[in-house]
Amino acid sequence: MNYFETNLEEISRSIQLLAQIFEYQVFELQVEEKDGNQTGYVPYMMNDAIECYLSFHGLRISGKYDKDYEGEMWAQLEEREGRYGLIIHQGEESVFTMWFDEIMEHTNCYRYHEIGHFWRDGAEQWRQLVYMIGTIREKYRFLGEEVCNDQEMEIMSLIEFAPFYYYFPINEDPEEWYDKTEEGLECMRNLAMQAGDKDYLKWIDKYEKHPTKRMEMTLAKKLQDPKRQDLYELICEKVCNASDPYPARNYGERIDQKIQRYREQVDKKLKEQGFTGTYPQYESEHLSVCVTEEHPFTILESKDFKFKIQLMISECREKHPRKNAGFFKGYQRKGKIKRLDF
Repeated sequence: MNYFETNLEEISRSIQLLAQIFEYQVFELQVEEKDGNQTGYVPYMMNDAIECYLSFHGLRISGKYDKDYEGEMWAQLEEREGRYGLIIHQGEESVFTMWFDEIMEHTNCYRYHEIGHFWRDGAEQWRQLVYMIGTIREKYRFLGEEVCNDQEMEIMSLIEFAPFYYYFPINEDPEEWYDKTEEGLECMRNLAMQAGDKDYLKWIDKYEKHPTKRMEMTLAKKLQDPKRQDLYELICEKVCNASDPYPARNYGERIDQKIQRYREQVDKKLKEQGFTGTYPQYESEHLSVCVTEEHPFTILESKDFKFKIQLMISECREKHPRKNAGFFKGYQRKGKIKRLDF
């Protein structure tokens, strides 16, 4: 079925994105009114690394938009007397039209290496990295190289190495999201070489010769060996270097100051407990803490989603334990996630 049609002779990038929104069946509309003027907002891609959405200016809606409708939607875009009309069908029974003067694309990239979402238990240090690199891959897939820097392009294919995406952060089959590719294997091989991890390099060679499901599981489990600490820290460093050039989200002075106060409270509380360090990384004799955050979008966010802080607490009997060392499997190693309430 063709979900989007138009009689316009010139198709702008904004119109192309609008067509894809209907092709992917992800149309959502949010309307804001100011001084009697309406503006419509439709998200294209919203994740921790990027916010891309369309705005419709001089908006007037005829008919009724059912925001709770979950079936198929299709649309026709027409131009009449200098205005545009987007006729949207919500199934066979319901139709409404968005009349507007101008459509604009908004694309903003943001830092993401402070993010921590913990939907599944176990190997949280790897699941966090799989999430971040998967987020890079997602924005590249839909918006291309122009929203990715060189560092992101270098590490992005790691998400196509099956033993890595084994630690998928959500309860779904990762093979429905990512392909296994030679590029993914070579990316992990290069990283293992840079980390000086000769043992894992041998296992990568074996996997390349015998790419079975059993070997995938073996290499995935090997990632949880404490011997992978150097490799893990190298990937973390590369993700941080890729993310760091982007700006932090700006929610306005009042909310930004409130978030900063939360961070200062965490810093004070950890230091009162005997930890040393600076936000977001702290340690004591046998414990280390990595502070992670969940960030709401700057626009088009659900009203019940708020800024959150969660601690990755790592216990390891080594003195001055390394980053998240307790999350690896081994004797006297423990890792847990603690959510803070403010």
